[in-house]
Amino acid sequence: MLAVLAFTAACSPSAGKPVPEEPPTTSSATPSTSVKPSSPRPREIKVDGLRPCDLLTTEQLPGLKIDRPGRSVTSDFYQTTACSWTVTGASNRLTPVTREGIEEWTGGKRTGRPTEIEPILDFPAITVTLPSDPAACDVMVDTADGQYLVATFSVLPGFEDRFPEPCDGARQLAEAAMQNLSK
Repeated sequence: MLAVLAFTAACSPSAGKPVPEEPPTTSSATPSTSVKPSSPRPREIKVDGLRPCDLLTTEQLPGLKIDRPGRSVTSDFYQTTACSWTVTGASNRLTPVTREGIEEWTGGKRTGRPTEIEPILDFPAITVTLPSDPAACDVMVDTADGQYLVATFSVLPGFEDRFPEPCDGARQLAEAAMQNLSK
């Protein structure tokens, strides 16, 4: 429960001040098992130099149940800038990671449970979940050597009936961003 509260607090607005993000690797003591995406990337899409809040279009926001503009936040864990869209009852975040490849999650070195999922626009993807935090899910899309996109979705307790399951919400977020990146 403490992990849920820590993650929920990290994804909730707090009087307009950025809240430090809790990396998924510190919330659980369960090491990941080795999972390597089995499908190759159709091409490389570099995510360095992107403005994370531009990864979604204004037209895509209502379909994702996002009713507010995104705000840039610092991701200390990934040492980069992310974009957070927090709405009443849920949080969405996109983080372009450029300092490591997705294999950091699939190689069994990180805490979290990686699971290979259907590719997103033919790009290999995994979910990373924590057994101690069923209200949140990360979908990670392998975009290029040493780079990937993280789509995080979480639902606050009491709002589960208004939003998709966490991994479904994270996948929808990743699909929307990848549609724009692959243009």
